Amino acid sequence: MKKNNQKLIINIGLILVLSFMLIYAGQFLFSPNNSTPGKADNTLNTPGTSSNSVQPLPVQYKHITETINGYKQEIYILEFDPRDERVEFKPALSFDNIFGFEKLSDICKRNGAYAAVNGGFFYQFGDPTGMVAIDGQMLTASTGLSPIFIVDKKGARFETFYSNIYMEHNRNKININDMNRMGKNNDIVLYNDKFGSTNRAEVNNTSIIVDNNIITAVVEDKKEVNIKKGLYVISFYGDKSSLPEKLGLKAGDKVNIRMEPYLGYGYQAYECGSMLVKDGKSVVPERDKWAGTLGNRDPRTVIGIKTDGKILMLVSDGRQPGYSEGMTGKEMGEYLVRIGVKDAAMLDGGASSQMIINGSLRNRPSYEGIERPVAGCFIVKIK
Repeated sequence: MKKNNQKLIINIGLILVLSFMLIYAGQFLFSPNNSTPGKADNTLNTPGTSSNSVQPLPVQYKHITETINGYKQEIYILEFDPRDERVEFKPALSFDNIFGFEKLSDICKRNGAYAAVNGGFFYQFGDPTGMVAIDGQMLTASTGLSPIFIVDKKGARFETFYSNIYMEHNRNKININDMNRMGKNNDIVLYNDKFGSTNRAEVNNTSIIVDNNIITAVVEDKKEVNIKKGLYVISFYGDKSSLPEKLGLKAGDKVNIRMEPYLGYGYQAYECGSMLVKDGKSVVPERDKWAGTLGNRDPRTVIGIKTDGKILMLVSDGRQPGYSEGMTGKEMGEYLVRIGVKDAAMLDGGASSQMIINGSLRNRPSYEGIERPVAGCFIVKIK
């Protein structure tokens, strides 16, 4: 009898242990939070649905390890269709201003962005070297020397043109040299508040303040002129400072500010470096105006358009022997053609080459593997 009781107790204990093991295994195997290590998270909870109802993300992320011409390369790719209504894609500047530098992860967080890569080239204080337009508002003019990546309702494309800016007043057409740039003698420059709180003038200037196409004031000053939010300031520098008086510009006059070519409403634009691929063929030059020689093995950031119209943003690491050597410009061009890119241009590279996905730095930047503050970037938001 005693032995039977012992057997019964042992059997009950075994059943309890097995039950706990099955419960634990079931939670591990079937938990919705369990994911395969190294696999990209390409699912999205749709608003208004339960947590168990997921949809594929409209943005695809890939991390690829390649050996190209005997050199190991770590490559990070983001792809999406700009015509997908769930995706919002645009440039962003550090602190939403022409000048300055900010971490890419902070720009993402401030804009509520899912992903980002660093943008184009910039001057010493972070001001872009070419055209930037966000949500249809031009912030800096194009140079006519480099390709501009443009996205609108029709999709994505590259164009190269010179921005023609002018002001109309009483049948007079006054050409404006540039937009949101430091003014020099004989310059006429158009400003808005993205340039800062003043025109940062260092030479004599006469400036007109424009509110909703009406001149509200004409200011003659040897120093800076204030820029109020939502208003335009047009500054006539040095020898041109007497031009407003000669033209009879005064408070209350109506003026029209024109920008050509006209690109419509809500477009996005960012001037890039050299074209690497055009019409499905590699067109990599030996040198780029901003990056210099393209024969070095460096970290690189690229933006392109695939044959199916999708936008591709790519970051390849470099300058890290044993991990990722970096590609030459020629190797990058050939690689882009191989993966189905129709047109592509280079962005800033080196230690600035970075990709953020869902709040996380995915690549390993060449400067100690940490983020380097950038002047501008491309962000992707998921609605």
